[in-house]
Amino acid sequence: MSYPHQALNPVEKKIYRLAERYLLTVRQDDLHVANALDFAFRLLETASGDRDVVIPALILHDTGWSEIPEDMMARAFGPAADVSLTRAHEQAGARIAAEVLMQVGYNGEKAAEILQIIDGHDTRQVPVSLNDKIIKDSDKLTRYAKCFPVFARVLGLTLPEYASILKSYGEHWFHLPVSREMARTALRDYWQFEW
Repeated sequence: MSYPHQALNPVEKKIYRLAERYLLTVRQDDLHVANALDFAFRLLETASGDRDVVIPALILHDTGWSEIPEDMMARAFGPAADVSLTRAHEQAGARIAAEVLMQVGYNGEKAAEILQIIDGHDTRQVPVSLNDKIIKDSDKLTRYAKCFPVFARVLGLTLPEYASILKSYGEHWFHLPVSREMARTALRDYWQFEW
């Protein structure tokens, strides 16, 4: 069993192990989670978020996609996204996360914040906390880095077309100023697209 990030502590590894079966069913979400964790650890170095909320929430945030038929997923992304599908995955993800957190005996107050964040991580426009900002930004940053071709393919776009969309989103998408710079750097370093 390999884990997406060497820095995961024993409880986080247990959460990942329980979440993994949901992440492997669609869209390379294991790659997405691993990349999001990389960004989250970097953001936690500069922002004073709570690792005990951020890391478990990121591991679990997209488990709900496992309940959305794969042929419907493309409709959940992009400028003309079907928000009902996005909302359905958030609700399913919160339910799955509750089960996983209960299995590991996770702290009640922190578990409550994790579930609140997951149940709105894509559709809620105003973050509920600094932890939510870190999660939202880490989630989006993967689109500029390792998951760039995955999302382009799901949307049926060429890489230059998708890069153009990400550049326009990047001007208003992120909650932390450092995240915008990370996105700019990732797009350039991974894919040679200047912003």
